Amino acid sequence: MNYYEINEDTLAIIPIDINKTKVIEKETEYIIDKKAYDIMDESCMYYGSSYKGRLNASKNILNCSYKLPVLIEETKNLIFFPTKSTLLEECSWINFNFVKKIEKLENKSIVYFTNNKREIFDISKLSIENQISRATRLGYIIQKRINSMKNNL
Repeated sequence: MNYYEINEDTLAIIPIDINKTKVIEKETEYIIDKKAYDIMDESCMYYGSSYKGRLNASKNILNCSYKLPVLIEETKNLIFFPTKSTLLEECSWINFNFVKKIEKLENKSIVYFTNNKREIFDISKLSIENQISRATRLGYIIQKRINSMKNNL
């Protein structure tokens, strides 16, 4: 498979090697013949913006610049956060909406998703908690702006 569009069932995007990515959904998993970054970028484009545009919006909204969450689609609240610098090929992306629990595993973490799937990521528990906090803040600010616009109509 060489195309995948992130949707409301997508839990995580995990690079396997240079041009192969594992996509975990609620009920299934796929191997996509693309880089994780390309899946993120194409999904952002599908929903009306580029990855770089979404990233710049996150920078502006959160007033920070490192390991930023990305809002892929606002009406479905599709917000993914990176596990590493997005410049690195081994950067995975996690949908913050589906993280149920995090357990420390040496210098890695086990992420339990709301559907009871779990995955080990090369990121500390504290870093994941910080990423979830940023993603939550991003989602909150966007929803507040959307609600404000609706009220002004």
